[in-house]
Amino acid sequence: MNIDGLESFLAIVSNKSISKASKALHITQPTLSTRIRKLEEELGFILLHRSWDGIELTEEGYFFLPYAIELLGDLRDASFALTGNNRISYQLLSSIAAGKDELRIGINTWLAPVFSSVIIPYLRENFPQTAFKFITRPTNVLKKLLEYNSIHFSIHFDNNAVIPYDHELLLQDEFLIICHKDDVALMDGKLANAAKLDKKLLVFEHAALTNNLDKISTILGQLKAQDYQMVDDVQNMFSFVENGYGYTVLPRSIIYHMSEQRMANIATVPIDDLELTAPVTLEYRQNSLFQEPISGLINELHRFIQDMYKEKELSE
Repeated sequence: MNIDGLESFLAIVSNKSISKASKALHITQPTLSTRIRKLEEELGFILLHRSWDGIELTEEGYFFLPYAIELLGDLRDASFALTGNNRISYQLLSSIAAGKDELRIGINTWLAPVFSSVIIPYLRENFPQTAFKFITRPTNVLKKLLEYNSIHFSIHFDNNAVIPYDHELLLQDEFLIICHKDDVALMDGKLANAAKLDKKLLVFEHAALTNNLDKISTILGQLKAQDYQMVDDVQNMFSFVENGYGYTVLPRSIIYHMSEQRMANIATVPIDDLELTAPVTLEYRQNSLFQEPISGLINELHRFIQDMYKEKELSE
């Protein structure tokens, strides 16, 4: 993605004017407009409405804005870490060089709390001499890292992006109703009963689950919900639920993000009137150095899913 385009987009949002933004960036207005047009073409949607009244963000622009800020911030942080201080740079680069022989495991951001607590003790007990590292990113980033051979093994939500490496289904992560404990009887395991709650549907807006947006569309269609609220942080979402403000529908792996304290007021209810799952996939590259730990890890993860995953209760 074009960095100049992102910087231009943020400059226009900040200055609320193309002319002021062009002066702030020390470029001409036609150059700035060209950058924005190319960025919109690359993204596939319009970011800004231009009129005689000025510049306004489109709905897509509002959604994209925090991701643009975060992306540029991450790039600047990485640049500073590697160039801002020679000692820091040396330590980082030395660590990267030393880690070329470590097993690098990618885990989808959403799924990290589910599987890291399984992987760490297994590798420490069975392969104590194998150094390993977690790379926690959204699915599409992990697929690219696997393609570039920057990670050896990945656990992520499945999507339509195909890569030519070994892969297998780990589980179908079933969707659950997440509601206040006082609403369980009224819901009775059926999404169709949600209208009786007179509460907002909370829609989790996060890159970790972007590959399951079709599931969200299915849920919205089933509920015919007119009154819903977007929430971009899982802990904030729990706060809404435990205070009786709303309810949501998310994969079972949500329970691994809940604290015991919050589990006291929040209920997870299986859905009886809609079959909806999010497939979780293992993908990996053949590597002679890590073939044995990867094979063992795959077996351990399947065992965990079969014997423990659905029965896990954080209140125990």
